[in-house]
Amino acid sequence: MIRASVAALALLAAADVPPDLDAVAAAPRNHKVLLENDEVRVLQVEVAPGETEAIHEHRWPSVIHIQQPQPGIDVRYAVKDGRLVEVERGRIPDGPAPPAIWVPSEPPHAVTNLGKAPFRLYRVELKRAKGMPPRR
Repeated sequence: MIRASVAALALLAAADVPPDLDAVAAAPRNHKVLLENDEVRVLQVEVAPGETEAIHEHRWPSVIHIQQPQPGIDVRYAVKDGRLVEVERGRIPDGPAPPAIWVPSEPPHAVTNLGKAPFRLYRVELKRAKGMPPRR
């Protein structure tokens, strides 16, 4: 079952994605800040076997290095009529991952680890990427 944080659900009446859906605020169990400054934020992300992260977003585009891939499901959400609703469900394949992946900013989503080991990655979020609006 996918669960959003109580604080995030309380703000769903807003037209835009609530600011507290930021990955570190909404899913702190899974997102650890290793470095943050005005230019970048480096996150260590871990999802335990069988775990589903809280719904969260990544406002900035990122470079991701998957340390330990695991099969999983990535569920995407959108705000409609003041509520988060599921709009897409995709499989995360098992097996080797490329050394680095470019990911544009991501709307609200939650990953479920279907594997037998932790799903681990490093995410370098580029806060001043060309064309990105300033942080709310």
